[in-house]
Amino acid sequence: MCLVKFMKSVKTLLLSVNIFIVIAVAAVIGFTARDNMLNQITESLNVYKETLHEGYDNAVKYQVQSVITLLQGIYQRQEAGKLTEEAAQREAADYIKTLRYGDNGSGYFWIDNTDYILVAHPILEEQEGDNRYNLEDQNGVKIIQEIMETVQSSEEGGFNEFYYTKSDGTTVAPKRAYSMLFKPWGWIVSTGNYIDEIESVYEGREKQIDKELRWQLQMTNLCVFIMIVVSVIISVIYARKFTVPLRNIRDLAMRLSKCDFSKPVEIKSKNEFGQTAETLNQAQDILKSYINDISRLISEMADGNFEIHAEVSYEGEFIKIYNSLKQIVSSMNYTLSKIDDAAGHVAFSSGQMANMSQQLAQSTMQQAESIQDVSNLMKDISGNALRNSQNAGDAKEFAMQSGIHTENGVKMMEKLTEAIKSISEASHDIEKIIKTIDDISFQTNLLSLNASVEAERAGEAGKGFSVVASEVRNLAQKSGDSANTTHKLVENCIKAVDRGTQIAADTEKALSEILGENKKIHKLVMEIAEDSEKQAADSGYINKQMENISSATQSNSATVQQSAASSEELSRQAAIMKELVGKFHLK
Repeated sequence: MCLVKFMKSVKTLLLSVNIFIVIAVAAVIGFTARDNMLNQITESLNVYKETLHEGYDNAVKYQVQSVITLLQGIYQRQEAGKLTEEAAQREAADYIKTLRYGDNGSGYFWIDNTDYILVAHPILEEQEGDNRYNLEDQNGVKIIQEIMETVQSSEEGGFNEFYYTKSDGTTVAPKRAYSMLFKPWGWIVSTGNYIDEIESVYEGREKQIDKELRWQLQMTNLCVFIMIVVSVIISVIYARKFTVPLRNIRDLAMRLSKCDFSKPVEIKSKNEFGQTAETLNQAQDILKSYINDISRLISEMADGNFEIHAEVSYEGEFIKIYNSLKQIVSSMNYTLSKIDDAAGHVAFSSGQMANMSQQLAQSTMQQAESIQDVSNLMKDISGNALRNSQNAGDAKEFAMQSGIHTENGVKMMEKLTEAIKSISEASHDIEKIIKTIDDISFQTNLLSLNASVEAERAGEAGKGFSVVASEVRNLAQKSGDSANTTHKLVENCIKAVDRGTQIAADTEKALSEILGENKKIHKLVMEIAEDSEKQAADSGYINKQMENISSATQSNSATVQQSAASSEELSRQAAIMKELVGKFHLK
């Protein structure tokens, strides 16, 4: 895809460059031709304008000189006496007024004398005899005075420019007139051309030239366009001739990238494309020969032939490939030779290994039977040790429970002792309270006696108060009796509490001694249990190891048998390998 884009871009680039060059050259040629034509036409128009004005000037000058010659003829007749001066002048004036020239007969003559009197005018006959000394045009030019100065300054006469009336008698336009003096009569003969008419002729010529210029420009543009089209066609043809070989080379490069060497590129040109194509074909042939030779070498190696050599001379990067192939051949020769030697040794050694494996298998079977008997005996010992360990564990558990219960009893006795102490302290407090109640009863009784005395003194008015005092004294008496009874009970309780405290202390001491002995028993039971557990664990481990040994011995026996069978198979495979290696052609 990139190559296709490159080809397209090359063709487009060639066309673009050629078209650009053609357009640039055509533009330069066109603009140069146009400028040259414009310059030539401008110069031609300037020359034409000068020639036109000069031609008109020469024409009117010639006409005036012709009139002067005509006047000279009439004057000669006057000199000969054939005409009087008046008759001769009248004949000359009448004749001059009839004279016309030009394509449309618009040219005429008029005559002024040196006294500024209009002698003859074919259009302004009514002004004949008028003095035109002060005659001026719209720009203030003194027409007759200017003409007079011109003819007096030169015998050949001269030109003057001014605005003057045309032959229609109404239109006023700029005019260039030529005047010449006829001295015998003092006449100034004048005629001229209207500048706008000359300009009209010039403009007509200019339009004609402009038309011709447009036609020439169109033809030039057409030629340029044809040149561009032809150049584009030629560019396309040559671009195709340029890109077709390049496309063929691209196709060959694409085939080479796909390792397709089936078709060479065909370019008959002798230029760089042909040389490139020839070089690529040679490269393709060389690559094809390399690949064919490498394929042959690999095929020979696949068939077991390692006594091979290259048939072509390798160059460049393919030398590395050929060196690698030679290294493979050398390595395979060396390896297969070693395999052949090793196969002989393996076949011999595997036979001996098979015999020894059979003997080892028989010995291993006998060993396995002996280990099985020991393993059964160890199972019985392990069972006894496990039961001892279990019993020791139970004793350990009972000792632990007894210790816990003993510790709980000690703790309960401690709590009981604390409770008895609390009861003793509370009894003492109660005794204090009872004493206080006894004091209150004594004071109450005393107050009741005082109240009775006061009631007696009060007489009849204090009878009610006396009854109350009597009841208070009774209550005080009862309170005192109750306080005494309670005091006795509290004393008995305190004594009992003291005895309970002593008993609790003795019980706590005994429980503490029992707890100490129990801890010693617990320690001994723990040691016995630990030793029993260790013995059971060791017996289990020994039993397990014996089982492992038995299993390993049986496995070894099976392995030895398999090894014997494998040795026989190895001996057979070694023979087969030696036979296979013998098929290779080695150096």
